[in-house]
Amino acid sequence: MAIVKAKAEQFDVTVTASGDDGYLAMSKIGQLFTADWKTRLVLAGKVYRMSVGTLTGDGGLSRVTGGGSGTVIDLDEPEIVISVQAGHYLIPIEILVASLQDQDANADLGEIIACVDVSAGVTTGGTAGTAYNLLDGGPAFPGYFGHTVTSAITNPVNEHLLAAVTASASEFVSNGTATNLTNGVITNLTLHYEPSFPQFFAGPCQLCVYWGGTTAATAIASVVVAAIPTSWVPSS
Repeated sequence: MAIVKAKAEQFDVTVTASGDDGYLAMSKIGQLFTADWKTRLVLAGKVYRMSVGTLTGDGGLSRVTGGGSGTVIDLDEPEIVISVQAGHYLIPIEILVASLQDQDANADLGEIIACVDVSAGVTTGGTAGTAYNLLDGGPAFPGYFGHTVTSAITNPVNEHLLAAVTASASEFVSNGTATNLTNGVITNLTLHYEPSFPQFFAGPCQLCVYWGGTTAATAIASVVVAAIPTSWVPSS
């Protein structure tokens, strides 16, 4: 009778070399264990959530004003910057930004952009935030998370555009007379990035998220990333 053995490896991750034999994985109670790549990384304690904006007392939202210290998006003043240094891969998993844009004049523009710079990784910038491990009690984030950057960092070189949304107000004509949008039109602009396949960015690198426009734009945002040792996925 053939005996099939599996290794209890529900939480820990063992990396084997290409071509090596390995055990099937089982849970701590003896069940054959399978999970998608996101769940495995969460169970390994390598996935983190960073957010900006808070829910204040009595149900009010405190949003972050975009455009760095102004209104228009500025490369060296991202609203969110997440970086890792050499020795880690940064894997964007989900980016959610919910923004309010005051567009009450013709051609007012609002934008939300997420991109990655693989030429450098910052270690400071903006207000240092807290990266929460999706495995509660798991290890600290092996990098830096900052937000609301109003003192310019070095301009990121944004080679990888992950996602972008824009909205623009248009003047309309009623009875032959052009009429400006003077009634305080508020546009709800949302970016939701959740790729169907992962992209691994080798450190040093930084993920930057921006929002802004012709007039002040405010938003709350949540970003989920994984950070894994490069030895887990050797490139050669």
